[in-house]
Amino acid sequence: MPEHLAKRIGIHLVLAFVTLLSLVAIGWIVIDSMVMPRVARAGWEVVTVPDLTGLNSDEAVRKLATVGLEPAIDPERKSTGRMGPDLVALQQPMAKDSVKRGHIVRIWLSAGATSVPVPDLTGQDTTEASTHIKEAGLEIGSTEWISSTKIPAGTVIRCEPAGGTLLVRGSSIKLVVSNGSDPDSLQAPGDTTKTGTAPLVF
Repeated sequence: MPEHLAKRIGIHLVLAFVTLLSLVAIGWIVIDSMVMPRVARAGWEVVTVPDLTGLNSDEAVRKLATVGLEPAIDPERKSTGRMGPDLVALQQPMAKDSVKRGHIVRIWLSAGATSVPVPDLTGQDTTEASTHIKEAGLEIGSTEWISSTKIPAGTVIRCEPAGGTLLVRGSSIKLVVSNGSDPDSLQAPGDTTKTGTAPLVF
């Protein structure tokens, strides 16, 4: 095919695509400005779709009901970064769209975060720390006990990795816990800690 003919065909294709986009945009404007008001005048009340993002299914259903819309919860789950499980991750139509009352709004719930932050456990007792670790979707991998004259026994001194670190859900973390005062330990002057390991019982 001659080069000049190929260029002409390419130009015509680009113009056709631009024209199609323009027609779609004009059609949307006509629907939004003319058709929807006529629908409303015909007795079909037009409502604005509320934003459901982050709500659980019950809250989303109630919010749709207040404006006269019907929910349809899709069985497929969506992976959405750090959003917790069973929360609205996606909806169709989108928030602030105009639809007639009674319209069905399709909802997709979150499958849960693939990564979660390590909770800040410093200063918590072992029972409280264990609860927060489980709630975050993490596990206790090991525990190191450290004797201390300043921190009460059974208190978490720190965790490894530190609080705020993002880990894959189900990962294990290490707890460093005070074993209380140990006056019989041999310590250098000014040193108030002694390390050791022991099982953690909850």
